[in-house]
Amino acid sequence: MEPSTVHTTAQTTGWSVRMLHYLDAAGLVRPPRSSGGYRLYGDRETAQLRRLRQLLVDHALRPADLQVALRLRGEPALRHAVDDWLGAATAGVSSPTLAEAQLDQESDHSTDPPDRISPPVTTDLSSSWLRFEQDKHSRALDSAGRFSSHATPSKETA
Repeated sequence: MEPSTVHTTAQTTGWSVRMLHYLDAAGLVRPPRSSGGYRLYGDRETAQLRRLRQLLVDHALRPADLQVALRLRGEPALRHAVDDWLGAATAGVSSPTLAEAQLDQESDHSTDPPDRISPPVTTDLSSSWLRFEQDKHSRALDSAGRFSSHATPSKETA
């Protein structure tokens, strides 16, 4: 298939032109550019857009959720800082030490999902809100991991 412009891709995929620009800026779908700087969407990018839409629908996510997950995957220090904060903010769950965080990072390469520590169930609204946010971010990270294993864009093709 011949690469298509952002307007044609918007018509064929159901995404708006504005959303395609946002997805590019967010780093979620990065189409190559023409010599004039125009985005060119080929088969790979069109397939990524379709999988992205399905991922968002299946897991009740927004593109911004995946953007956060992408940033957490690309910045290990940020990921560990967020993990530490979430762990410390949850009653009954201690924050991992630096050595434990490094062990977690080394074990992240396994194919099995890591065991998650669940805080005690409580009726405190502030704790339930925090648990909801933790679960949302965990789902986003898990979804981003599955998404990135299906689509591994190469900088060489851009």
